[in-house]
Parts: sequence; C-alpha cells; structure tokens
Amino acid sequence: MKKKVLIIDDEELIRLSLTEGLKDFDYEVETAKDGNEAIDKINHFRPDVVLLDMKLKSENGLDIAKNIKQLDDYIEIIIMTAYGDIKTAIKAIKVGAIDFLKKPLDLEEINVSISKALKNQLIKRKLEIYQERESKMNHEFIGKDPIMNDTLKKMDILSKNDSVTVLLRGETGTGKEVVASCIHQNSIRKDSVMLSINCAAIPSQLLESELFGFEKNAFSGATSRKRGLLELVDGGTLFLDELGEIPLDIQAKLLRFLETRKFKRIGGLESIEVDIRIIAATNKNLEEAIVKKEFRQDLYYRLNVVPIFIPPLRDRGYDVLKIAKHFLAIYSNKFGKSFIGFSEKAEQEIMKYSWPGNVRELKNVVERIVILNDGEILDVQNLPIELQNDISKKDPLEIVANFNIEENFSLEDRLSEIEKKYIQKALDQANGNHTNASKLLGISRFALKRRMEKYF
Repeated sequence: MKKKVLIIDDEELIRLSLTEGLKDFDYEVETAKDGNEAIDKINHFRPDVVLLDMKLKSENGLDIAKNIKQLDDYIEIIIMTAYGDIKTAIKAIKVGAIDFLKKPLDLEEINVSISKALKNQLIKRKLEIYQERESKMNHEFIGKDPIMNDTLKKMDILSKNDSVTVLLRGETGTGKEVVASCIHQNSIRKDSVMLSINCAAIPSQLLESELFGFEKNAFSGATSRKRGLLELVDGGTLFLDELGEIPLDIQAKLLRFLETRKFKRIGGLESIEVDIRIIAATNKNLEEAIVKKEFRQDLYYRLNVVPIFIPPLRDRGYDVLKIAKHFLAIYSNKFGKSFIGFSEKAEQEIMKYSWPGNVRELKNVVERIVILNDGEILDVQNLPIELQNDISKKDPLEIVANFNIEENFSLEDRLSEIEKKYIQKALDQANGNHTNASKLLGISRFALKRRMEKYF
C-alpha cells in the first residue's frame, strides 16, 4: 500500500510541483491551501506525513501543526519555510514536527525527510504495541499449588537480586517466558526494556550478529553498523529461550560476556560494557548435552547458580483449573462471548487430562472452545475430543479392545487420522518449530515435512 502525503501550502504552483514530484517517488498525494481544508483532508485522506508551509497567508503553520497533532499524533509533520532560523526550527520541533526544510525545496531532500518520518512512525507504533502487550501481560504467576512453593520462592528472591543470572528449566509450554517476565517486572529493572530471543528459531550464522551486532564492512553485506541485543537491552533484561540450541562457538562468546559483562561487535576492536541481566531457559537435558559435547560445561556452571525448575502442568493440581478460568476470561472478553466458567464434569475432564503441551496447550484449547461455542457454561461436549478421551494414558491394546470394527472400516484412514493428530500435537508443543517437533515424534525433520505436506 502506498504511503500518503498531504501538502499544505497557499501557493498553487508549489502544491502542483510537489505533487508531481512525490508521485514519482510512489507516494499517494493530496493538497490543501489552508488549515480548514487541511483538517478536512486529514479526516478523509488520513495521511501518514504532512508537508506544511510555515507561513500561510492568514495562518501560522505552527498553529495548524498543533491542531493536526491533537487530531492524530501518529501523523508526522515536516515544516517547509523560506524564513528558516534556529529559533523557528526549535518552535517547530516543540509542536511535534519531525523535520524542518528550507525553500527552495529539493525533491531528493524531501524524499529523504519523508522516509525518515515514516521510519519514526513505525518505531512509535512498535513501541505502543510493545507497551500495550506489557501492560496487559500478567506478571503474577497464576496458581499456588504446593509444588510451586520452591519456584515462587526463588522467583521472589531473584527479583530482588537483579544482577544474578537465572536459568529456567522445564518442559515446553510450562510458562518459562512468563516466569522471566515476572522476575523482570518485580525487579528494579522493571522500567527498562526486556527483550526475548528464541535461539532455536534463528539460524546459527545469524544468531551471533543478533546478540553481539557488527561493524560496517565486518562481512559481505554489512553495509552499516548494527547494534546487537546485548547493547540494545542495556539496563534491562535479555531472555534467551531455547538456550540449549546455541552453537558451541557462540556459547564461548556468551560465557565471556557473562564473566566480564563486556563484548565486541563482529569486526569490532572496541570492548563494549553493558549492565543487563540474562535470564535463560531450556527444556533440554543440559547434563546429557554436556556428555555429548553439545553444551559447554563451564557455561552450564556459570548459568546454573540459581536454577528454577517449573513443574509440568499435570503436576500442579488445581492450578490447571485456575489457569483455564484465567484464559476463559481473557478470550471471552476478546471474542465478545459471555462464558463465566466450566461445568463440574468439564472441570473433571480438564483435571484428568495429562496436558503434554502444558500451559501453551491449555491456552490454545481454551481459545479454540471459546471461538467455536456460545453460552455461559462450557460443558464436556464443548471440549476437544482429546480431553474427553486422553489416549496418551492408555495402552493401545486397551483402546482397540474397547471398540468394534464397523462396516466400511478403513485401517489406513484410521492410522492416518491418528498420525495427523500426533503431528499437530507435536507442532503445538514445539510452538511450530519443525526441528523440535520432529525430535518429539522421533522422526527426521525431512520425514516430518513429508507428512505435513500429506496432511496439511
């Protein structure tokens, strides 16, 4: 979609020439000759950027800029004037303008200024999304089952000791990122940023540059300096999810950083010192990985100072229902439904189910049943079939013994149906990561890909 630019100038010739020039840069352009016409155009045209003349015949451009910002603060304003000076530029910036251009105008210069304005707009939108997500995120760990006592106690201690590196361990989907967020939000770093990176989702050749950044010309394609996450999170918290998937050479660099709190960008000579907390998480057996030479023993000891184990959902007693009701309230509100709870029988099935995908699976199940059903109380028949008949706890021979083979029965179709469900379950547990899903299923990634092409 083309970006929209509104030109506000009382000189018709300037409006016409700028319109033609900016259309050549592939912008959608509208014009206005005064403030009233501009406000009307903004309401209907909804521009991304406004080019505003400082001095119109009967109006001050700064007053129009104020009105535009009150109407829509996302609109970026670029002031144009033939009477530029420092004081005027400062006044323009104070009312919300992002740039200040002197006439006569150069189209290339205008295009650069508009590009800068659009980048700034994107940053503002991303920041708002991030702040909105943070404000809505539940920073209290739901549930108080006794099995969680040790976890909750350590979370409280580590929130108050903000320099200690944390290692979170537990099955996939148990809520490790939520725990990390709780620790961050209850620490003195809560007003600083927390960023998360899934180490398994980023190719190894890119992971190093994501973490440490690089200098211009450090390698082919490095056309400018890039700051890594360690630098961007200075003062805050970096959450390294799937830590066990980090390649050995990057593990060595991460160890050096943890010991010195200093690092060098790729291709850089200068050591950069930052003040950040590292919270790492893994569902991998690191002790076994050390024996297999897949994980550095010295890094393990450096991370494992105060480990936190997050129990699987199946071991957390009535926390399962508390979490299910929490998600029910969230998705009922999100989708405009009026659910207030589960029936007693539905609660029993929820408690009986083994939840191999843990909290992530529970969240997805609740979202699905809220979308597909209406009413106030969710009953057993509203639950997915896997909750009504948890085959993960049954012997396959027992399952076969308890049903009759009907006419037109197809063994191939039944096996395909079961295989498809297990593949979907593995993908849900692995959060869509094909490598991890294939490991859960005990097949190669190529075999998983072939089966996905067959069923999905």
